[in-house]
Amino acid sequence: MKKMGKGSPPGPPPAPAGAAADPSPPAAGPSPAPADTGTPASALPPSARGFRAVFRAAVNRKLREITGQKWQSATDAQKRAEAARRATAEVARRIERLTGKRPADSTIRRNANKNTTPRGADQQQLNRQAAIDRAGGIKQFATKAGVSTKKVSQWRETGSGIAPGLTDEGGAVYIAFDVTCDIFHPASIPGKGGTTEYGRRLDNQSHPLYGSDMAVSEPDASSLVAAHADEDDEMTKEVIGRQIEIQVTSTWYGRQPKAVTVTTVHSLEIRD
Repeated sequence: MKKMGKGSPPGPPPAPAGAAADPSPPAAGPSPAPADTGTPASALPPSARGFRAVFRAAVNRKLREITGQKWQSATDAQKRAEAARRATAEVARRIERLTGKRPADSTIRRNANKNTTPRGADQQQLNRQAAIDRAGGIKQFATKAGVSTKKVSQWRETGSGIAPGLTDEGGAVYIAFDVTCDIFHPASIPGKGGTTEYGRRLDNQSHPLYGSDMAVSEPDASSLVAAHADEDDEMTKEVIGRQIEIQVTSTWYGRQPKAVTVTTVHSLEIRD
């Protein structure tokens, strides 16, 4: 049984693009002005999918890893610069592993600035690695997802299902939820528009569940588990809203489909 809450705020912002190459903290003194890197990746929500978010996740992970006595006297700007340097090298190594060709550090920074995927790289695989970086590593992601580190590694490499208990024949997870949502009700006469019901509270007591858990099958089961481990509130709401449309509002009286937009997740439990 896993209780699932909403996503946490993004971590510290990435360092300036022109990070120093010396891994030791520089001597105290005024820091050079950072290069203009455009919109900072830290301004993007965790659900953002793009190379800028991938780079930001790597920088924030490296920033958390900068510890030890030699860094105690370093300024935040110096630590961020070092984190950016390490992250640039790490992302370049990952892309080399995927494509067989290592891009220059300047290429990594340019792609992050433009939010474009480096040539030949698989953006979806980079997104999965970014989710692992945001969690702190494979072990931490596996703990949040409630699965083995082996399954997380397979998911990262191939995008295979990550929901607990999945077999080759598929599978499902079961959720207890409490959400607030907006529901669009189509007009009874086609072509006449419809009305939106704002702020509707739905949970497992709603018709037709009446206290039963809601079963979520693949691929949404793995999407929901991964969103929880990534603390991705937007994806969590998207999956729950889609399942409510399929399993709850589709049984209600009146014209279908009734579109559901989840605005708040008050509580959520996953049971495998």
